[in-house]
Amino acid sequence: MTRKKVRGQPALGLALLLVAALPGIGAWKLAGPFGGSARAIAIDPRNGGTLIAGSRDSLLFRSDDAGASWRLLPFPRGTPGVFNSVLIHPAESGHFYAGLDAGDSPDSGVWESTDGGDHWRVLTGTRGSRIESLAISPANADVIAAGTSKGVFLTVDAGATWNRVSSETDVEMQDITALAFDPTDARTLYAGTPHLPWKTTDGGATWRSISTGLVDDSDIFSIRVDPTRPQLVFASACSGIYRSDSAGQAWVKIHGIPGTHRRTHIIAEDPRNSDTIYAGTTLGLFKSPDGGKTWRHLSSEQVNWMVFDPGDPRTLYLATEYAGVLKSTDSGETFRPVNAGFANHRLSQITSDGKRLYASSTYEGLYGGVFVSNDGGLEWSLRANEEALLGRNLHSLTASPGGSAVVFGASEDAILKSADGGKTWSSLPAPRLLPSKGHLVVANAGRTRIHALRAVSVSSVSSDKLVLFAGTDAGLFRSSNLGTTWEQVKAAGLTGIPVLAVEAPSNGASRLAARTSSGLFISVDGGHAWQPAMLPDDSYYLYDLALPASRDVPILAATSRGLLRSNDEGAHWKLVTEGVPAATVDSVRFNPEQKLEAFLVQYGTVYRSVDGGESWQSFSNDGLRDAAIRVLWFSPDLPRRMFALTTARGTLVFDLPQAEVANQGDHAVISKQ
Repeated sequence: MTRKKVRGQPALGLALLLVAALPGIGAWKLAGPFGGSARAIAIDPRNGGTLIAGSRDSLLFRSDDAGASWRLLPFPRGTPGVFNSVLIHPAESGHFYAGLDAGDSPDSGVWESTDGGDHWRVLTGTRGSRIESLAISPANADVIAAGTSKGVFLTVDAGATWNRVSSETDVEMQDITALAFDPTDARTLYAGTPHLPWKTTDGGATWRSISTGLVDDSDIFSIRVDPTRPQLVFASACSGIYRSDSAGQAWVKIHGIPGTHRRTHIIAEDPRNSDTIYAGTTLGLFKSPDGGKTWRHLSSEQVNWMVFDPGDPRTLYLATEYAGVLKSTDSGETFRPVNAGFANHRLSQITSDGKRLYASSTYEGLYGGVFVSNDGGLEWSLRANEEALLGRNLHSLTASPGGSAVVFGASEDAILKSADGGKTWSSLPAPRLLPSKGHLVVANAGRTRIHALRAVSVSSVSSDKLVLFAGTDAGLFRSSNLGTTWEQVKAAGLTGIPVLAVEAPSNGASRLAARTSSGLFISVDGGHAWQPAMLPDDSYYLYDLALPASRDVPILAATSRGLLRSNDEGAHWKLVTEGVPAATVDSVRFNPEQKLEAFLVQYGTVYRSVDGGESWQSFSNDGLRDAAIRVLWFSPDLPRRMFALTTARGTLVFDLPQAEVANQGDHAVISKQ
């Protein structure tokens, strides 16, 4: 192998030979935080231990141990969508159906797997149709209905062929939000729409509105037909819950659930007693022991769907919007999360204070916010939700080093601080520029948009030496007193320009970078002086920057056109093409322990370099299937553990082997311990 020379560094030919086998050393592991959005759930009628759950971002999960653990199913990659409905064939374990709403993408449609979820295909006749609901006939399992944005589709041969059985020109039946078959007649089908329910008794040849007794213009979210008394039908709507004792001929509103909970996504009956009714609403699960006359509130999580264990109806599972999958073994009296392996969190940032790791998620209400890990990122718990974060979502997060438990976060319009490891938060004065006597001054009020926030140690790892940098739409600001006051950073081309991100080495250093809407600036003195580091031209959009602490190691830039490398603080850049395609690179990072070792991710594939980014090899991608990595990250306190933040699956970790570095002449020898 030809030796590669890095400016100011020894040749690494032998090192490359010794580490070439490293990509096969292990696999990426899903580390959480577990939970998130569960949109649909189904249980195998023949085996209560097998469940499948659908989520956002085209994610499907399977459990074979009654929810104790989950594994992601290998669904084909495509346009991110939502699985609003999933089914398991009642007579064929391992035969699954999943309805995907991926917008106008051709990936929308009913997907089928006949091998337990290992392989999937979209069924002919449904491709391109946004699936909002699915139902399988109890009288004939070959008859399946799909509720789509284009109407009702029906198959009578288990999905081999499909036909639209609602009029293409009937505007009242374009969005089918709920479906239910008569348990004894496969030709009788109920359909819910954003405008009242409909019914067919001839397999869809004709439809009639069944709305007597319902509030006009009610959106129908779910329909339930009693399996032993087909005349008894329940429907949930935006105006409340309704009961019909005449197979939908007339409806009576059921009272008892507060009006604020009226968006009931699912109505279900206890399999042992049809008078016991469950209602899954936007604000929790309700239970009625007397056919809907009285109700008790059992849980507060938004319920999207629910199923009962066929062998023990006291056991039920909830698919919730933010808390993942919940399980009860006492008929809903108590619930516990069963989410090991089920992850659908959108993490925006990860940081470390030397003892703990912190990660932030956005727009998850009471079930997201700031998560904490005390074991190096292998297990996570929610530390502060949106309410504890003063109603804000943190898109930037940084912690003071040295285990001080001081954490800073930035939202769109505020900078927050926690002094107790992320549990409680207070608002700091936000930097803002206001006119005063013809010049600009820093003020501590207003709603300046905060783009980025980083804490940087400029001389030591003690918290009293920290300097905070805040990137805002009014420019870059600096605070040497932990955010109590701010001063504007003034530099040619940088002053007053929106700053989108501030980068620093993971272990702290005087080398900094600020990314603006129009370019890149580098500082080598802790942020006092800044120099422009212009990319080759405007066609290179910067996504991420690997900024090593040592100035004799190149800077690497992940851009829309490939990886750029600079040996002179950004004055000149070279497009790297050895071992990695010249295409969009999402993220790039240096290992803080091995200063010439770097990693990047491109289209979901991870690459590794041991010569400062001059050449690359494909790294282990085992366990990364459909992970959609946004950011790679290292903690300076865990230099051999690499983290990957994903768009929907939380964090994944990869434990690198321990390495020993020894200089032998002009060779850097790396060997496994």
